[in-house]
Amino acid sequence: MKKLIFTMPGAQSLAEDIADESELPLGHYKEHTFPDRETLFRILDPVDGAHIYLVAHLDNPDPKTLQLLMLTEGFRQQGAANVTLVAPYLPYMRQDTAFNDGEVVSARAFAKLVSASFDHLITIDPHLHRYQRLDELYDITSDVVSAALPMACWIAQNASTPIVIGPDIESEQWVRQIAGALKAPCDTLRKTRKGDDDVQIASSHLDIGAARSIVLVDDIISSGATMLRTIESIRRDFQDRDIFCAAVHCLASSETLDQFKAAGLSAIAATDSVHSPISDISIARILAQTICSDSSI
Repeated sequence: MKKLIFTMPGAQSLAEDIADESELPLGHYKEHTFPDRETLFRILDPVDGAHIYLVAHLDNPDPKTLQLLMLTEGFRQQGAANVTLVAPYLPYMRQDTAFNDGEVVSARAFAKLVSASFDHLITIDPHLHRYQRLDELYDITSDVVSAALPMACWIAQNASTPIVIGPDIESEQWVRQIAGALKAPCDTLRKTRKGDDDVQIASSHLDIGAARSIVLVDDIISSGATMLRTIESIRRDFQDRDIFCAAVHCLASSETLDQFKAAGLSAIAATDSVHSPISDISIARILAQTICSDSSI
């Protein structure tokens, strides 16, 4: 079956890198926005009988979701055999239960929309907390790809004799994977959260041994409160060590990242699952490998 890479608006660079790594053709379309803000897509490449891989940056998902579904329906109308969503960052995963009466479980609502439009899903390290697998939420098959190896490569190039630390127990799965790839020691800290920006981190129990660098690892940096408190705690207790940070998905603002540096961080990087000022870790190769070995067709 013919495979084609297409990109949602805003994900052109990642889609081009995936196409280069996979040696698959990059499809094209035209997008037009009418004065009333409605969107028209015109698909320029023949897709009849093809398997489409639609690459999307899904941070800030609300204004992007309708276009995502419209373009996918366009592929169907033009005869595409299968459509796979390649969404390195999968949104709405943290609201996976109703924390208060009347709350919508957004993870299930978004999963229902995606499952109704796509045949398959490829994503990077989704935030699975109360669920063990994506198929507990999504009704389509999926490939969950780990960013541990490219993140470990960045750490190896930047941090000398590292210990890998997670800010809380939720980060433990990423910490262990990356530490395993580096053959480095690891640990997790204790976090107490009282609100979105009210976070306390305890590092007093931490034994870093002979490590010369402390590398903080988490899957998502969003408000930045957890990571900022972690940096401050580590810097207070280990003033003579370099502190680095690596994240899978960075949703934080430039102002938040500046606060990290002011708190004593030596360097920080995240994957290019979304656009951010620190998206210096490429995931194109691991996504291309997944596409080339895709068994969902």
